[in-house]
Amino acid sequence: MYKKILRYLCIGVSIALAACTTTSPVKEDTFSNEGQLHRTGKFAVLVYDKTIDRNSDSVQGNFNWLSTTQQITLDLSSPLGQVLARVMVYPDYAVLVRANQERLEASNPDALVKYVLGREFPVSGLKYWIRGEAMPNIAVEKAQYNEQKQLSQFVQAGWTVSLSEYDQYGPKRFHLLNNQTTERITIRIVMR
Repeated sequence: MYKKILRYLCIGVSIALAACTTTSPVKEDTFSNEGQLHRTGKFAVLVYDKTIDRNSDSVQGNFNWLSTTQQITLDLSSPLGQVLARVMVYPDYAVLVRANQERLEASNPDALVKYVLGREFPVSGLKYWIRGEAMPNIAVEKAQYNEQKQLSQFVQAGWTVSLSEYDQYGPKRFHLLNNQTTERITIRIVMR
């Protein structure tokens, strides 16, 4: 099950502590220092297999994202709050810790996801998308902006990214779509 969850989250993505371990929640979505961002919310991933014309996998849960200029920590938990996995991203490497304490490391988050899942996802894009920005140095297609001149939709790295309901920290709603030949992956993220 962990492999399926990680397979379709870029976004990783991302992960684990012992089943009875809890993390200390930060009170609200905040920037406590310049460059630091803490967001919490819900995610849902749906994989539609075009070869059999039906959904082949789905998962939903909660996330806790904390990023600074030097580190990103992403906890994924079940709808009941049990932490499933933790991903930590540093400038020179990324670590995935599963619930059984198995640790996997790679040179970056994209390589880590490819190693774990056997496929590529733009996991590194999440740190920009969560702020309402496109990834630097990667082509952006079909960019659209809302009335406040904030990115509302674009295509990057094979993903159609829709962003809406901005607050002072970035978009509160995300819809990510990757439409491939044999499958369609849809990820929805809602900030609290």
